[in-house]
Amino acid sequence: MKSPALKAALIWLFLFGGFAAFVIANKGWGVFLNYLLLGLPQGAIIAAIAVGYSMVYGIIQLINFAHGEIFMFSAYFLLMFLVPPDSPTSLAPRIITGLIALIVAVAAFVALGEKRKPLIRWVGALGAGALVAALNYKLLPRWGGNPVLPFFAAYAIAIVYTCCLGVTIDRLAYRPLRSSPRLIPLITAIGLSLLLQNVAQVTWGSASRFYPASVVPEFFSGKRVPLATVGDTRLDMSFLDLVILLVAVGSMAVLQTFVLRTKTGKAMRACAQDRVTASLMGIQVDVVVALAFAIGAGLAALVAPLYVLRGTPLYPQMGYIVGILAFASAVLGGIGNLTGAMIGGMIIGIIYSFVPLFDALDTFPVFTYLEQAGWVTREGLQRAMAAFGRPSQYQLGVAYAFMILVIVFKPTGLLGKASAKRA
Repeated sequence: MKSPALKAALIWLFLFGGFAAFVIANKGWGVFLNYLLLGLPQGAIIAAIAVGYSMVYGIIQLINFAHGEIFMFSAYFLLMFLVPPDSPTSLAPRIITGLIALIVAVAAFVALGEKRKPLIRWVGALGAGALVAALNYKLLPRWGGNPVLPFFAAYAIAIVYTCCLGVTIDRLAYRPLRSSPRLIPLITAIGLSLLLQNVAQVTWGSASRFYPASVVPEFFSGKRVPLATVGDTRLDMSFLDLVILLVAVGSMAVLQTFVLRTKTGKAMRACAQDRVTASLMGIQVDVVVALAFAIGAGLAALVAPLYVLRGTPLYPQMGYIVGILAFASAVLGGIGNLTGAMIGGMIIGIIYSFVPLFDALDTFPVFTYLEQAGWVTREGLQRAMAAFGRPSQYQLGVAYAFMILVIVFKPTGLLGKASAKRA
């Protein structure tokens, strides 16, 4: 007898095959594969973010709506090392220094563990925060100057800071509410999302920004890698998209191995099953939860700069759209299931990339057939698009509609499992 997960996979594979056949019949193999290649890196980025949602929900049943803003902050953490302040009197370096001191101090406080004496924890945390903040201030570029750190060193530090931010959010905002009704942490997550957006806007402004081309390594440029030739169509992919795929898929494979094979990973799975029983068995649940926040934030930080390098402007609300897509992916795959989040992210990314193809619906042979049959007209299609907009304007809505369609027939998502209420 086939498992429910296998049945679901076969059903949706059949549906995707039908969609692929429709596109291929109307536009050809070359167009289908080109759009598929466009969707894969987008899906890989969304999947990496979706894993953060699923990890946190799997352990504490909380939808961390501030996760998109963590993704946004990680991109800004890199920007602060690459772009000098706008004026010599800018407050941004001071605000950044204070923020770094806070998140490093809180992360150090959590890392020192509850078994140490409170005085040692406080002194160690405050010392670590002050020391790192002072060093960070020295490494920031000055007004009119050049970056102090090379790109990849700044990239690595930005990932570490983002992990600290994830731990800080858990320790200050969510941990005090651990025993509260679920609605309270949910409202807190929404408020925290808005707070982080405003902090970013005060610090870096509301204007859209990009990483300066002068400091970005050359292999992140528009160089394309040839893959294959299908008929008259040459299939290729930008080197950046190839890096995104390798980084995202590789990091998620490492995460799966960590969760399934290591002692800490087993502790995380035990906490996901039952936090009370896990604590009785000697597992430090709060440390495991903090680690889940750190890993989720780190994965988001790993792909955020690549997302910006792909051409998306960096601005304080950037994390909202990406976060919504990642949340839809986590729900689609089965919230709390890491493999499901990865698969859901890839599916949502591919769907998102195919929607603009239908802007030119009147070029499809099937449209010509329906027009000859008298069912549609080009004038009617043009009037409809003038009134309601082109399909590409509804990319987010189409992705969400697909997610809703899935959970209507399978409420637990593609790989999710129904479970009793946890303690």
